[in-house]
Amino acid sequence: MDSKRNNLKKHQFYLAVFVLTAMIPNLMLIVIGEDSVVASYLKKFVLALLSFSIIILPLSFLKPKYFSWLIILLLPLIIFETAVISHYKVPSSEETVATIFLTNYSEITELIGGNILPTLWVFPLFLLLLFFSYNLKSDFKLKTKLRRNILIFTLSSFSILYARNFIAATKLNNGYIETLGVANYALKVQLNKIFPVDIFLKLNEVHSGIQKKKNYQQGISGFKFNAVKKDSLKQQEIYVLVLGETARKHNFSLYNYARQTTPNLDTISSIFNFKNVASAANITSLSIPFILTRATPKTPHLKFNEPAIINTYKEAGFKTYWISNQSIGVGSVFGFYASLADVYKNTSVSLDAANYDNAILPELQQVLNDTSSTKKFIIIHTLGSHFRYNYRYPEMFNKFRPSMSRGLSIGNSIDLSKKQELINSYDNSILYTDNVLANFISLLKKQHAISFLYYISDHGENLYDDQEKILHAYLEPSKYEIEIPLIVWTSNQYNSTYPTKTNNLYKNNNVKISSINTFHTLLNLSNITYPTERLIKSFASNKFDSLQKRYFYKIDKTVLNID
Repeated sequence: MDSKRNNLKKHQFYLAVFVLTAMIPNLMLIVIGEDSVVASYLKKFVLALLSFSIIILPLSFLKPKYFSWLIILLLPLIIFETAVISHYKVPSSEETVATIFLTNYSEITELIGGNILPTLWVFPLFLLLLFFSYNLKSDFKLKTKLRRNILIFTLSSFSILYARNFIAATKLNNGYIETLGVANYALKVQLNKIFPVDIFLKLNEVHSGIQKKKNYQQGISGFKFNAVKKDSLKQQEIYVLVLGETARKHNFSLYNYARQTTPNLDTISSIFNFKNVASAANITSLSIPFILTRATPKTPHLKFNEPAIINTYKEAGFKTYWISNQSIGVGSVFGFYASLADVYKNTSVSLDAANYDNAILPELQQVLNDTSSTKKFIIIHTLGSHFRYNYRYPEMFNKFRPSMSRGLSIGNSIDLSKKQELINSYDNSILYTDNVLANFISLLKKQHAISFLYYISDHGENLYDDQEKILHAYLEPSKYEIEIPLIVWTSNQYNSTYPTKTNNLYKNNNVKISSINTFHTLLNLSNITYPTERLIKSFASNKFDSLQKRYFYKIDKTVLNID
């Protein structure tokens, strides 16, 4: 009897080792992670509970022997995820997972090699797991009641989580369908943090994204703008487009906001801030194509049928760069457009971790130091004021208080009772954006080149204003989602080379502008022309249609006339 009991305990110990091995990435995230998913003790506990329930779920239908084989097969992914968390202190992103799919051997070895000490345990662990698996008897199995309880425990854990998500989503004042969509999206985000589900979800996205990107590139392969530079300047030309994130003009002191949130932009010379600018959509994936392509709310199909503006610059002899501080899905519009650039750099960590846009500065400096071309077009995709606002600026920019707590859940942090903390944190993120843009401009000034910096936000944000809405992407958008900042800085060298263009910028300072005018204005500012250009859409031209009708592409794909 004692022998049988000892044998049972031994097998239970073996099983516990396999469960614990699968838990390693999640436990590491709980201990050293800087992601919002572990920003409080309660969140750490919830993550531990959910990850445990997912990992033991196969035991409700698999024998422990087969379960052990499963964990051994997962070991390479356990190593990968552990290395990512050790290095970045956040779960893997779609881009890091893409290194597996794209067989980028050097990146994987660099990632693991940079964390050699944390991965030294791998080989002895592998041998230990093989030994334990070998000694697990095939006839050892869990009791039926225990297997049923495991299933009930897992289902209950996720039911409670989903109910919590749904309740939090109701605070956004949406209808039932929108609330359901928000709750489903929140669950997907949460599952994307829990190993091993996160890896398989991202692998699926990467696999699908690779095919989508291939189809996009094949679809536009024969398209030519036939763009040419109208002059042949010998001086260095550097043109920069900065894509802002979730910035509304109402909180910029540059636009007469009561708080001084843009002290640098307020004082920099050769700054043009356009006062009547509307975004063409209120969600990033829809709004960015209207900035980077000739697509409009009435012709949205052009975002995939034509290349982005990057190709016009390439045709005109420019070297093109895309620097992003946002994770880019392989199959997203950002992945499509970024793939067109000659050079792609990404400084992102995670949307749910403290990540600051000044991380772009070293990459930008490296691009500016590139001597392979004197003609550069650079797109910079910032994190800006992406929710969570308090994760977008370092402590030294925490000027307006009280601000949001790092430990707050989304449900608690967007509650109406937290309105002042939300506004304060949002204003701090704008204050930091001002600093980032000033640093970009400073680097450009030092080049003494013919240059400009064009900053536009993708869309705005609600902060419990007159309609008691929060965040963005409402079916019926508020003016706070539509009205965005658009700022252009020009160098002294640019002003002396193209005085007519800067004069037109000044004259069109107060007229109606849409984000769809960006494509045409950038090329006009760069003195690039093409056979089908439409200068009536460029506010750097004296032909600009200042009475244009502006349209908005709603999330249900209908078109709204906003004038």
